[in-house]
Amino acid sequence: MRLPTANSAALTRRDFIKAATCAAVAASTGCWSRAARAAAPNVVLIFADDLGYGDLGCYGSNTIRTPHLDRMAAAGIRFTDYRSPCSVCSPSRAALLTGRYPSRCGVPFAVGGVYSDLGLEESEVTIAELAKGRGYRTACIGKWHLGIPPGFDFDTHAGFTAHSQFHPARHGFDLFHGMVVNTHPDGSTPLLEDDSIVDPDAHVTTITEHFTQRAVEFIHADPQRPFFIYLSHTRAHAPWMPNPRFAGQSLAGVYGDMVEEIDWSTGMVLGALEDAGLAADTLVIFTSDNGSAPASTYGSNGPFRGGKGSTFEGGLRVPCIMRWPARIAAGAVSGAMVNAMDLLPTIANLAGATLPSDRLIDGTDLRPVLFGDRLEGMHDRVFYYYNGLNLQAVREGQWKLHLPRTPEMLVWWESGLRDLEEPLLYDLSKDPGETQDVAAAHPDIVTRLMAEAAHARAELGSWDQPGTGQHTITHLMDDRRSLRHLRSQQDHQAMGRDIAK
Repeated sequence: MRLPTANSAALTRRDFIKAATCAAVAASTGCWSRAARAAAPNVVLIFADDLGYGDLGCYGSNTIRTPHLDRMAAAGIRFTDYRSPCSVCSPSRAALLTGRYPSRCGVPFAVGGVYSDLGLEESEVTIAELAKGRGYRTACIGKWHLGIPPGFDFDTHAGFTAHSQFHPARHGFDLFHGMVVNTHPDGSTPLLEDDSIVDPDAHVTTITEHFTQRAVEFIHADPQRPFFIYLSHTRAHAPWMPNPRFAGQSLAGVYGDMVEEIDWSTGMVLGALEDAGLAADTLVIFTSDNGSAPASTYGSNGPFRGGKGSTFEGGLRVPCIMRWPARIAAGAVSGAMVNAMDLLPTIANLAGATLPSDRLIDGTDLRPVLFGDRLEGMHDRVFYYYNGLNLQAVREGQWKLHLPRTPEMLVWWESGLRDLEEPLLYDLSKDPGETQDVAAAHPDIVTRLMAEAAHARAELGSWDQPGTGQHTITHLMDDRRSLRHLRSQQDHQAMGRDIAK
């Protein structure tokens, strides 16, 4: 079903909801009891792509209008010290869905090129699987980018079915509607639903509308059962091309037009929840996979140094807003040191699911933080900043130590510091921009964090050694020449693993 046309910058919520509801599958008139909803809330996890910390009004933007997200923050909790587990796409998504560091869950690199056979293995346990086990309907809508099967055709996306390796259906999702990988450089992309290509000629300029409509349909399809929706946008990732409805609307140029479309989409989803009578009992989470790409020109990573691809704060520190009117107090702002891996244990416990006991989950249940209670240790946690298999920084509370490195340790994306002979120590509580090295003044802290780095390498691996808790991926260590070549080309979709010697 196509969206109704409109001459305005965006469809009205009334028209959009009407179109989506008419297309919904067997919408039900029943509803849960309030006790059941309070015990097991719906969850909508909205994941932006390459959206920077400073790109929303509620995070300080004066050029990009985000009224729906600003209202969502005012009605819930906004985090100021939230980070993604990696500064590029696939590892961030894998860690988000599994609650485990990318090296631990087997996706430390962005999928493609020499990593074309890399993906989220079926042995991993995702949020969707845990929720589905508790009776939730589950949907992955948007960009997947967590594995492509053998024989996959990058041009047509043929060869990606529910029976394929790495497909969302093999990770607990009842519905997959979206893109397998990034769009082509010209913005074109096939659009899939489960086993079928439903639109071979979709385009990045309008694909957010497709994602949003499908999410709204899913909300209305069966109000009697709780649901988990992973709405994974491809905005504001390159190519930077605006939806015609939003073109020229933002003071931040094309990039701002794209972010404002994400805000519109969020408003449509929130409106659908209101119309279905589910808003009060639905946890909505909005965040991003990594910071804004430097080449996006107008993207903002706020006061933080670096951006996408770097292990400076600007690469990983991103917005995070959570709204659940029945349980989360309005207008809260939290400086707790949290990250995307915390979402799996939090959502699992809210759904009444039991966490797997056969593996280590790196995230922490955030329910006390969400409900206004104190959670011990949240302000002085340890966090590891990996670039692929290269541990580049360690943080403990206010202190962040950048570790020595050489160019041979890098993978195909850059990280901001190619050569570093001595460690750099920053006090993020006073210097969020990471500009003043205070290592000489705090040798004890340097020593302690260097020991933490050694522990991380032993458990999660390093560019030159496997770790005891690392997911074994045999081919990643065997061809340094291929990695250097791939990094020089920067065209991971057009390249395979076999490179002429």
